[in-house]
Amino acid sequence: MRFSSRTVAALGVATLSAIALTGCVASASQPSGSSAGDDSDTIILGAAMAETGFMSVPDVPAMNSMKMAIDDLNKNGGIGGKQVELRVVDTGSKLEEYAPAAQQLIDDGAKAILFTCDFDLSSPGALVAEQANVLSVSPCINEALFGPKGGLNLSFSYGNSTIGEGVVMSEFADSKGWKSAAFLTDTTLKYTQSQCQYARDRFTELGGTDVGDYEYVQGDSIPEIVSKITGGTAPDVIFNCGYLPGGAQVAKDLRDGGITAPIVSGFGMDGTTWLDAIPGLKDYYTVGPVSLTGDDPDPAVNEFLERYTAEYGAPAMGTFVMGPSAIDGIAKAYDIAGTWDGAEIADAMATFTDEEFLVGATTFTPEYHIALERPQAVRVVEDGTLKFVERRAPEKINVNG
Repeated sequence: MRFSSRTVAALGVATLSAIALTGCVASASQPSGSSAGDDSDTIILGAAMAETGFMSVPDVPAMNSMKMAIDDLNKNGGIGGKQVELRVVDTGSKLEEYAPAAQQLIDDGAKAILFTCDFDLSSPGALVAEQANVLSVSPCINEALFGPKGGLNLSFSYGNSTIGEGVVMSEFADSKGWKSAAFLTDTTLKYTQSQCQYARDRFTELGGTDVGDYEYVQGDSIPEIVSKITGGTAPDVIFNCGYLPGGAQVAKDLRDGGITAPIVSGFGMDGTTWLDAIPGLKDYYTVGPVSLTGDDPDPAVNEFLERYTAEYGAPAMGTFVMGPSAIDGIAKAYDIAGTWDGAEIADAMATFTDEEFLVGATTFTPEYHIALERPQAVRVVEDGTLKFVERRAPEKINVNG
C-alpha cells in the first residue's frame, strides 16, 4: 500500500471515476463547503475512521477523545454559535471503504471530515473531499504527503511527522553513544518505510554506521533476519520501523534470538497492549507524542489522560491527545475564516504558527500541512510499561529525505 505523491494523483482520478460510475458522487454544483445547509442549527463533522479492524488501535482513542472535545466545545457555545455533532462511518480499516465513507458524509452535510491515522488508507477519501471542496483533517497521520506534497491541498494532520519522528529516533540513539545500527523495515505501509528512511539518513549523517538493512511484512516471524544479525557485525542499536501487532512479533523474535542490543521504534509501537507477550523486555525505546503513564511533563496531558481513563479506560495509544487537537484546530480555523468553504478554511489553518494544542505546538505552512519540528516523547519499557525518558525536538530536519 505504498503510494507516492504521483500515484496519489493517479489514484485520485481512478477512485473518483469509479465512484462516479457507481452513482455515488454528489452533484458538483453544490459542494458541501458552500453555503448549502448553513442554516442548520447543527454543524456536522464527519469521521471516516476505523472502529474495527487493525487501524482501530490508534483510531478509537482519537475518536473517543474527539467526542470529549466536542462535548467541551458544545458546553462553550459550539462553533460559530452552533452545536457540533460528530458523525462516524466505520471503515473497518479497509482501503476500499474510505472513498465511499467520505462521500456518504459529504452527502450528509459534513463541513469537514476526519480521517484514519494512516495516509495509505485515508488518501482516497481525502481526494473525494478535495473534489467536493471540503476540509479533511486527520488527528494522527504521520506522513507529510497528507497535504500539498501529496496533491491534497485541503488536508491537514495533527500527528507528529514521520520526518521528525525518524530524526528524533536517530538523534536520541546518537546521544546514547550508539554508533552502529541495523534497520528493520515493515514494508506494508508508507509510514514505516519513511520512518526508517529518515532515521537511517540522520543516523549516518551524524557519523553512525549502517551495518544492515532488513525488510519484513506485517505479521512475519523473522528467524532468518535474526540469524543474519547475529552472524554479522553486532549493532549498537536496532531500529524496528514497524507497527502493532507485527512489530511486537519482531521485538520478541529479536530477544528470543539472543539479541540484547537496545531497540528504538516510533509511534507504530506506542502503548503497552503488546508488552505482556514479551516478559522482562528491557532496553526498548519508543518515540511518540506523549507519555501514557501519567508522568508526562505537561500537566494538561496528565489531566486529560485521567479524564479519558475515567470515561473509556486507559487509551491504547497516544492518539488520545491528537483527537482534541484536531477538533480545536478545526474550530480555530473556522473562527479565522468565518466560512466552511474548504479552500478558505484550509488557507486559515495553514497560517497556524506555534499554536498550542494538547498534542503540542503546531505549525503548518503552505507546503507542509503537518508539524515537522514538534518535540516528541521518548519512552523506555520498564516493568512492563512505557515510562517517560525525555522530550526531544528534532535538531535538524531534512525534508528531502
